[in-house]
Amino acid sequence: MTTRKIVMAGFGGQGVMAMGQLISYAGMLEGKHVSWYPSYGPEMRGGAANCSVVVSTDPVGSPIIAVADDVVVMNEPSLELFESHVKPGGNLLLNSSLVQSEPTRKDINIYKIPVNDIAGQIGNPRVANMVMLGAYLKVTGLVEKDSIIAAFTKVYGDKKKKLIPINEKAIGEGQNAVGSPQASNLEGKVNRTPEQNYSLRGGENPQEISYINDIRKMDKEDEEKIFSSELNIVKQALLNEIEGINYFKVSASQFSGQETAKIFESLAHQADEHVEYLMRLKDQIEKHEAGIFDKIKSAFETQKEEEWSKIKAERTPMALSIFNLGMTIKRNNIEFYEKASEKSAIEDAKKLYKELAYWENFQLGQLKEQYEMLKREWWSDQSFAPY
Repeated sequence: MTTRKIVMAGFGGQGVMAMGQLISYAGMLEGKHVSWYPSYGPEMRGGAANCSVVVSTDPVGSPIIAVADDVVVMNEPSLELFESHVKPGGNLLLNSSLVQSEPTRKDINIYKIPVNDIAGQIGNPRVANMVMLGAYLKVTGLVEKDSIIAAFTKVYGDKKKKLIPINEKAIGEGQNAVGSPQASNLEGKVNRTPEQNYSLRGGENPQEISYINDIRKMDKEDEEKIFSSELNIVKQALLNEIEGINYFKVSASQFSGQETAKIFESLAHQADEHVEYLMRLKDQIEKHEAGIFDKIKSAFETQKEEEWSKIKAERTPMALSIFNLGMTIKRNNIEFYEKASEKSAIEDAKKLYKELAYWENFQLGQLKEQYEMLKREWWSDQSFAPY
């Protein structure tokens, strides 16, 4: 598996979000799995802005990044906020036109690119972000320049096609700047190691999101402990469902006012019902009662099939990332419930876990269908033509 985690940060209006989107779209064009997650400070323009991007050969576990392979900073405050997020041996690319402070790390690769100055020399100060993007491509080789150009109109709109030549030139100048005298390559000066932060900050307030961990992958010791008793199994099942509730509620908030939000709210509600069933099972196990499955069986039969065809996600990169992670959550839950059904010695518990696995699989099918539909629409969009 090859996975690259990137944090890009700066002021609102510097094109930080666009850089992240372009990398995400380019990754998709190359057949990779991607996620793009934005965070804005109090003001859209002039306030803090950052985005997290993950590009991987495998499904993305979480869009939230605690430790990054690469951090790109476009302004002074972002250096202070995000330098500690770079993993040892990772890359820090900074806009030396605006960042005057010296980085303090000596265990990372530091690239200083005067992107505003270079953009001014090109004749358009607004392409500074594309200069930085070019430098990033040269340093990492994560995606091809042609893929970035192919994705340009998807991010900036079809009306901006006429700007492709100057943006392509800016990318090229950024690539040329790496390793030249004006881009001080590998100038590590420093003294502290990365802090293992678990939330990215955009502005003064921590980014609010409940689902911040990578999707759980149990090691052998954890698995043996969880499946060692009926009570441990049901407690883990409850934790899994609660994580799903938190994730789908956060997802719903990203599409406020759209039909998509209602779908995610419904998924969270159904997971809530699963928690109720599991709580009853937990009580049964603790009290050594029987017959709980028959009491709740009818509730499963009324669970709703969502009208996914109504979804029209305007922010396709965000939507695809959310659906992708949602599918991973469902797959992991299915695997857990199938194993729980196999390991449990209580007949009611076996039946409940099988039923929950069935519904998780049903919802996975719906998520997958919507994900593939969005992806097909994205691929078929004529605005992908670079010229």
